[in-house]
Amino acid sequence: MGCSLAAGLVASLKEFHRKARPDFLFIEPSELVATSEMRTVTSMARRDVAYDIGPFITLVAGPAFPALWQERRPLLLGQLAGADLVAVSKSDLMDADGIEEIINTLEAHCNGITRLSARSGLGMEEVVKIIENLLA
Repeated sequence: MGCSLAAGLVASLKEFHRKARPDFLFIEPSELVATSEMRTVTSMARRDVAYDIGPFITLVAGPAFPALWQERRPLLLGQLAGADLVAVSKSDLMDADGIEEIINTLEAHCNGITRLSARSGLGMEEVVKIIENLLA
């Protein structure tokens, strides 16, 4: 993550926390940074503002996975390596064999993996459980 981008995020986190005092804040870096970089940057803001950092969940869009794996594998591996959970999103738009292929490809590179569907709620229980466990 570039220095000015990191500094901007740190400043935004501080300001947002001071003004809004959120119970939770979800940051989705849109495939831009590795998880280790995001952990470092979010920790930097804690120097001036007290808050807990919860789990890092990497979303992998199931239908887009083949192209993502081929074109951005190093970045994807960087996001998987530091994630507490990897969720294959939009899994309701894929057949079972396609999802299994993604899981088989990724499971050696991550701490935990689940299927996720916002439409059906598939995987939400696992996401909530990991959030609760890491914040407890």
